[in-house]
Amino acid sequence: MAVRDFVDTKGMNWKVWPVTPESLQPRTAAEDYLGDYGEGWLCFESHTERRRLARYPVDWDALSDEQLCSLLERAAIVPARKPKHPTPPPNEPRA
Repeated sequence: MAVRDFVDTKGMNWKVWPVTPESLQPRTAAEDYLGDYGEGWLCFESHTERRRLARYPVDWDALSDEQLCSLLERAAIVPARKPKHPTPPPNEPRA
């Protein structure tokens, strides 16, 4: 699996890689809810944000950084994951 690093027009560092149907759990890959993402997607990740782009060019890893920025702009922002187990509040000091 190819992974590319690039810098967008705002100076943000990004990593991008493909998520293919073969890399998904079989049960997940068979789900109807994947919609446009059923054939896979490009995953874009910075230190503050994640995005997904369905229906991407086969030769995405040979594109210029400028072309990757164009794909990034079209990609959907992925909401931040909520923790599975909430962090308990810190202990309050005793009086």
